[in-house]
Amino acid sequence: MTMRTPNRTLRPTDRLDVSAVDAAKHGFSEGDRVRVESRYGAAVLLLHVDDGSRPGEVFATFSDPAVSLNLVTSRWRDAHADTPEYKLTAVRLERA
Repeated sequence: MTMRTPNRTLRPTDRLDVSAVDAAKHGFSEGDRVRVESRYGAAVLLLHVDDGSRPGEVFATFSDPAVSLNLVTSRWRDAHADTPEYKLTAVRLERA
């Protein structure tokens, strides 16, 4: 979460990738600000409608400290990678 690597040129800030099906279901459009909330916390990101995303799943990077997306993940850690178990986090989306 430092934004000090060349990866920031790929995505200048974190955004939420959502399928077109889910975006339509929620009434979201490209570039909308959405609140991502789990039982652990919440964060606000820009929405990106991504044809590669599956309905019912979302994706985001964890690079921009201003977004604080780690607040959405649990305290539980993957035993091998020592990273949050973010792939197991259920979230709710709403317009920010």
